[in-house]
Amino acid sequence: MGQGGFARIDGPQAIFTNPAQLGEKTGIFASYQDLLLDTRSQAASAGFSLNDDYSLGLGVHIFDPGDVDGYSADNVELGKIKSGDYLLRLGLARRGRLSYGVSFSFYGQRLDNYVGRGIGMGMGISRDFSLGRLALTADNIGPDFKIGGSSSPLPLRYSISAWLPLKANYLDIVIDLSYQRSLGIRASAGLEYSPISGFFIRAGTNSEIPITVGLGLTRGMIGFDYSYFPSGIFGDRHIFSFLLSK
Repeated sequence: MGQGGFARIDGPQAIFTNPAQLGEKTGIFASYQDLLLDTRSQAASAGFSLNDDYSLGLGVHIFDPGDVDGYSADNVELGKIKSGDYLLRLGLARRGRLSYGVSFSFYGQRLDNYVGRGIGMGMGISRDFSLGRLALTADNIGPDFKIGGSSSPLPLRYSISAWLPLKANYLDIVIDLSYQRSLGIRASAGLEYSPISGFFIRAGTNSEIPITVGLGLTRGMIGFDYSYFPSGIFGDRHIFSFLLSK
């Protein structure tokens, strides 16, 4: 849906977007992204309903750049080097017509012998209305991330998002507007159409990508999603997601 949906997502996957939307069901979520060349991005999370009011979420996100060739300052090839990023996240939400939540993150990055670590937090709030839902989020709040002798600020993000179910279980629209440090203002919008129960057709757009498309299939406690993002010189992105809840 153009990576829109901070207000629409409801479940364990919300640990990566808006902790207020962790949801009332206990479930697990997994996602795999096939990126440029052998670069991959993988995520998994679990959400637990603690009682009628509170939910807990745990998540991990791993970025694997594949084989990376190392070179010395004299441009001499040194062979393959180890590299990659990961994110660990814990979230807690209180559910209701007005839902709110907070998340705590631990970031890690490795590039050959350099290892960096950092911490951050996020928070979100969402309000259900008769016409849909409105959500506000702030993410990646924390001190600068340090690796080796250098440091850089976390990609702080503020977002406002709306979910508008035009026809219940038939047609949905999501609209997001975000400000992210170093990237500026970014807009996303998505449309989800369900011609038959349990089958979804999706399309979206954002400030960088003119059109994205996807499909979803839900049967009982199991859900599967596929999304396609044409990303120009950076290669096309294929995203496969799986959700199991009860």
